[in-house]
Amino acid sequence: MKSEHAPEKRSRPSIAGMINGLLSVTFLVLAAYIAWSSSLVAGREGQELRWFAALVGAYGVWRALRTVIKARRGES
Repeated sequence: MKSEHAPEKRSRPSIAGMINGLLSVTFLVLAAYIAWSSSLVAGREGQELRWFAALVGAYGVWRALRTVIKARRGES
């Protein structure tokens, strides 16, 4: 007898997807570290480091969103 409900096929994450996810996390951690270390620098240099941290963090978020969208579409 065959079951009416076939088990769902769960696809394993691809290597490219895992690498993209790790890169996204790496950029977010790097941005947090730069933002934290900018508090040790006074003046204009500290402000420039905070802006750089914001840009690196935004890039990490963009990569993460792109990775999630690709994973939901089933692309590699």
